[in-house]
Amino acid sequence: MKVLMLNGSPKANGNTNAALLEVGRTLENEGISYEIFQMGGKPVRDCIGCGQCSEKGCVFADDDVNEFIAKALQSEERLAIILGSEGY
Repeated sequence: MKVLMLNGSPKANGNTNAALLEVGRTLENEGISYEIFQMGGKPVRDCIGCGQCSEKGCVFADDDVNEFIAKALQSEERLAIILGSEGY
């Protein structure tokens, strides 16, 4: 099993990352691998409903959401996803 964690905080090394690392240490102690994907602070585009995603993939090649989804789909193991974000 693998866990893909998304850090939605714009502070790559802030409290959200520290919390995800703590979760990661616990997972590793149980023999579960993990990866933290830093997305916070980068632009995320809204879907424009063009329908191209079903044929060729998203038309917005510069959106890291697409990279995150690709990582999730490429996993050869069972995959869990954890989302981490700042609270306001």
